[in-house]
Amino acid sequence: MGDLRNCPECGKVFVKINKNLCPDCIDKEEVAFENVRKYLKDNPNASVEEIVEITGVEEKKVLRWMREGRVDVSFSDGSSGLTCKSCGTSIRTGNFCSNCAKTLSAQMKGAAGQKIIRQEEPEKEKRRGMYTADRMRDD
Repeated sequence: MGDLRNCPECGKVFVKINKNLCPDCIDKEEVAFENVRKYLKDNPNASVEEIVEITGVEEKKVLRWMREGRVDVSFSDGSSGLTCKSCGTSIRTGNFCSNCAKTLSAQMKGAAGQKIIRQEEPEKEKRRGMYTADRMRDD
């Protein structure tokens, strides 16, 4: 079951399931996204500033869609406007540059491997949950 929240856009109370917006604001955002997508289809070299000016969509939404990989645009100065959250390098999409993403991935794999080694337990200790009959036989 979701949490009861206030929509950050309109202030309405709603049950958060997967997005932090109420259903009405999600619908409005999808309409705005479609407007941006259609504009970009007709104007593939449009900058973020141009998209904001022509469509009326907030810059922060366009930047979020860029991070999500839903749109690919740049600023009028040629930069993407997005930077790696780790090192600050300019990126086209996502949250991390390819170097930082590789490093983070390696660190996560290493941490996952260490965690698995620490969690090894004797066979008898691994049984948990609703297998009461098995436990009673072993004891």
